[in-house]
Amino acid sequence: MLDSGPAAATVDEARPFPAGSARQALLFDARPKIIPFETIAVRKGGTRLQPQRRKSRPGGQATAATAGNQPPLDLRAPAPRERSAVNDDAPVAPAAVRLHAATLDAIFLATGIVAAAVPFYLMGGRFVPSAKAVLPYAATIAALGFFYHLFWCVLGRESAGMRCLGLRVLTFDGHLPTWQQRVGRLVLTCLDVTAAGLGLVWALIDEEGLTWHDHLSKTFPAEYDPNPGTLRRR
Repeated sequence: MLDSGPAAATVDEARPFPAGSARQALLFDARPKIIPFETIAVRKGGTRLQPQRRKSRPGGQATAATAGNQPPLDLRAPAPRERSAVNDDAPVAPAAVRLHAATLDAIFLATGIVAAAVPFYLMGGRFVPSAKAVLPYAATIAALGFFYHLFWCVLGRESAGMRCLGLRVLTFDGHLPTWQQRVGRLVLTCLDVTAAGLGLVWALIDEEGLTWHDHLSKTFPAEYDPNPGTLRRR
């Protein structure tokens, strides 16, 4: 007599199925679906430690532990780059060449003033020649001449007359001056002119042919290209 109790059912479940027999498919995926969390170590007494992150698998994405190997950023300012000298042995431009460049600049300035005065006259404006108007006219022309040279100084370039003759302003160590140095040189030039022109005449007796504003600003005009032929860019 066969026992049909629970023991028999256990034996039947453990009995292997014959090869090739039909079996019912699994209703659920047997693989574990557990989301890993950061493991937190706790000391005795309830003190919480920093979370311990899992190490990344070979070929997987880098974790915070591997990202920590990145070298720190260098926030220090880069060292200033040394300027290369243009010409350490550049000769000082002779006084005659400097005077020629100043004359050309005066011609360019006068051309601009005439170009502005002609439309003013044609539109009904009048210039009243009188003793009282001489000083305002002279002050206006001087201001225009100052702003003409200031324009080139701010651009960091020589004036049009100097470029026509191939002159270049250099420092005593052979570097190109900054625009601040050029502006300072212009201000000192104005002081030489107001001092009855003595600062400019000094170049005739100076051993190196330099004026007062050359010595004070530590800059000088050098003969860079004797025959430039055009106002080409450097």
